[in-house]
Amino acid sequence: DTNPTGTIKGIIPFVASANKTYGISATKIYDITATAIVEKDPDSPITGGEDITLYGNKLLWSHDTDIGIADNPYANANENWWTTVASGAALTSGKVHQLLVAGTTGLMTILNGSVVASWDGTTATDIAFDTQDTDIELISQIYCQNRFYFAGNKPNTTGRNDGSVFVWDGNSSAWDYQVKVQGKIGALFAQNGIPYIFYQKNLSDGVCTLGYIDGAGITDITNYYGSLPSWYQVAEYKNLIIWASGTALMAWGADDMGINTRLFKLGTCGAGGLSNPFGTPITAADGHLYKLSGYATTSSWYSMLFDLTGNFRKSHIDKIKLNFDVLETGARVDLTLKNNKGTSLSTKTISYTTDGAITTFDWYPKIDAENMQIQLNYANGSTSKTVAVRNIKVEGHYLT
Repeated sequence: DTNPTGTIKGIIPFVASANKTYGISATKIYDITATAIVEKDPDSPITGGEDITLYGNKLLWSHDTDIGIADNPYANANENWWTTVASGAALTSGKVHQLLVAGTTGLMTILNGSVVASWDGTTATDIAFDTQDTDIELISQIYCQNRFYFAGNKPNTTGRNDGSVFVWDGNSSAWDYQVKVQGKIGALFAQNGIPYIFYQKNLSDGVCTLGYIDGAGITDITNYYGSLPSWYQVAEYKNLIIWASGTALMAWGADDMGINTRLFKLGTCGAGGLSNPFGTPITAADGHLYKLSGYATTSSWYSMLFDLTGNFRKSHIDKIKLNFDVLETGARVDLTLKNNKGTSLSTKTISYTTDGAITTFDWYPKIDAENMQIQLNYANGSTSKTVAVRNIKVEGHYLT
């Protein structure tokens, strides 16, 4: 945690130089390491800072209607490089100006309303790509499968949204194909050669969807209640896709080959940028930059309610087996079996103090029940060591 001015938005998602990366707020640029940040004042004041990236050995950042440049490590800045040196036209104020570099010194693309500007290392092109629809506002872009993906939204008078993703090869005068979305797009994200999309379908009543682009269509993966992330609020962590849904830090995927893909809340986050250049996610809020750490002891987990009735009203729960990462000092979780009336049927505790450095635990409730729910509570646990449950298996038999 440290104290930047305002909220850092764009953060380079990899180490840019000597164990450091860079971020930008509305008025400042920051040198960021795994433990601290250092303010780097531009030579002239900037406003509307949005994104920052690395092109070759140069840092470039978008702010209001221009793009600045500096050496890497940060030095010799020119805040108005795009319009005064590269001879590009001023960007449109109030639009998203996310920057993206294909490779390290390939084509850099800049979102700018309904068009995309570009820089190839020599020439600035004001309209390298055109959606041909001035009502569309481009809000996110990725480079995946040797193609650029540009996502935009088009609100209309009925309050509905028509979203589109344009897929472009970087050279042609028109897109390869257009993926139409009956709803609002939040962000795109590329992982392992797959173009993912966060969007909210029209009339979805607060439900957001994570899917992936498959040709000219979208395959939905999972739904969640919350809000859509913006282009600067999606990252990768331990093979998981993580994103901001309001102040909830959400995650999807599998961080171990022995675990099925899953959707869950990983923690909390700020309203600013989310990135993972050092292996541990960092999240920005007004006046702060936080690093994800520790475990919340206010957390709990509830399974679904399972119907145990067979030919008769009840079944017998013989054994519940829990598998987890090896316990360390302070790790503890309290277990409760409850029925649909909220009645506690059985309780048990797993802890390092009592059980030692184990990785599996057998619980024998030996009770009859019509239904059951397993509840895990970490209130008596540790903020530094936890019981990381991998799976739970229940054994029992029908009563005759």
